[in-house]
Amino acid sequence: MKLRSIFKKLSALIYGIFLICALLSGNASAQQNPDTGAKTDTDTEVKTDTGTQADVKKDENAAGDKNRIGWMTTDYKPYISTIKDLEKLSKEYSEFLLKRSVDEYSKGFDTLEDMQSEVVRLREVYKNAKYLNEKWYWQEADRKNAQDRYIGRLKIEAKMKSITYFTRAINTLDEVRSNDLKNNEKVIDYKSKLFRIYVSVNYDLGNIKPCIPILERYITMREENRKDLWAHKYLASCYAVMEAMLDKTGKTNEEDVIYYKNKKNQSILTAVELQYGLDSNEFKEIQKTVQLDERKSEVINFK
Repeated sequence: MKLRSIFKKLSALIYGIFLICALLSGNASAQQNPDTGAKTDTDTEVKTDTGTQADVKKDENAAGDKNRIGWMTTDYKPYISTIKDLEKLSKEYSEFLLKRSVDEYSKGFDTLEDMQSEVVRLREVYKNAKYLNEKWYWQEADRKNAQDRYIGRLKIEAKMKSITYFTRAINTLDEVRSNDLKNNEKVIDYKSKLFRIYVSVNYDLGNIKPCIPILERYITMREENRKDLWAHKYLASCYAVMEAMLDKTGKTNEEDVIYYKNKKNQSILTAVELQYGLDSNEFKEIQKTVQLDERKSEVINFK
């Protein structure tokens, strides 16, 4: 009995110790679990940061690749006429051409203005100079002729130089394809002014034939130009020069001579009508002269 009682107490003691150990080990596990969880979150954040940096690097590499394989169109020059024509239709290109044309016109106009200023200066110098060595009239006449010839050379040189600029201006302006600019009233004003000075200077130099197509374009540009008296005066003179030149050439077709004669007479009548009126005596008198000129042509053709 005594032995059994001791055994029971010993068993209870061992069981109690076991329970105490089990409880202690459970608390230790509970305390370790939060630390482990925190460690896991930190690891996750590190992994996330690493992933973000990798994405940024990936994006930078992608941008670099895009730059390396992108189109470099700065110095692109198309070799296909269709593409070139499409580019010329843009308003930006037409504005560029218009600016170039105005620049050329300004150079030509400045050349003429400089020449006119120099002529005025020279005439004033010649007028105020004292020519004490001139004893005879012929000496004075020779001097004045020499001065006039020098001034004439200055005018011709300046006009020849300016006509080069005006020709470039017209050729550049003709390349403008934008309808917005071509129909713009300010552009039409500039074009009319350019045509006028081109014809005036060329006519003074004796270059008659190039004036005709420009004048014909000028009077069809708008109603105001069609009623321009000077345009028809210049046209009549140009047609008359061409008629006379062709008439002197034996190998010329008679139809060409008649063509310029009719154009001349039509321009004369229009000019007189604009200046004096359709019912004026001047118009009626010129009309008789024109009809007589045309009858002579008919008689020549009949023969």
